[in-house]
Amino acid sequence: MTRLAIISDLHGNLPALEAVLADIQAQGIREIYHLGDLVGYNPFPNETVALVRERGLPGLTGNYDRAVSDSGPEAIATYLNPKISPMALEIYHWTLAEVTADTRAYLASLPEQLSLQINQWQILLTHGSPRQIREYVRPHLADETLKDILAGVEAQIVLTGHTHIPLVRNLNGQWLINPGSVGFPKDGDPRASYAILELGETLGIAIRRIEYDIERTAQAIVARGLPLTAAETLRRGRR
Repeated sequence: MTRLAIISDLHGNLPALEAVLADIQAQGIREIYHLGDLVGYNPFPNETVALVRERGLPGLTGNYDRAVSDSGPEAIATYLNPKISPMALEIYHWTLAEVTADTRAYLASLPEQLSLQINQWQILLTHGSPRQIREYVRPHLADETLKDILAGVEAQIVLTGHTHIPLVRNLNGQWLINPGSVGFPKDGDPRASYAILELGETLGIAIRRIEYDIERTAQAIVARGLPLTAAETLRRGRR
């Protein structure tokens, strides 16, 4: 049996990432993959990327990462939201100004998808949906809608992020799994979230929620000039 840890949507939250990596180590898991969105929302974009690189964690670019690395005039409309809120727009411009050239180059180097073959399991890693990097695969969607999103995907396991909300669904034998967000949960639980997969004759799936020093991040949001509402959103685990 092979055990994997899947993390996603770190969004510049270094304390959350540190806590999650410590928990993964305590679980005895060595293989870790990330599903993108390493930066945005929180005040430690360069430090978060540096830790991912230091640990040699393989993974993807997210839509926010693309908006930062491809920061041309169409970046917001292409990768974020043409109707972006004033708070989110302020955070985006702060992030653009904060990231170093080295961080930006690393984000640009990451792929949008990865395919893995582990034991008998074929796995697809994607940030949004298999068909679009910023498409939300939301937990409330009906099975038929999800099957349409996964049309043409042969992998038995599809790992997706982007919504910041955990999801585990079996669609006629094809698993769709979202580990939730390490750095900016949106399901009302402010704890960091990640997934453990146990890949043997059968598939084991566990979503873990990890306490971390939220105040360290919230206070840094304020100290570094990000909107106060971002700190309150982090504390609540939802907007």
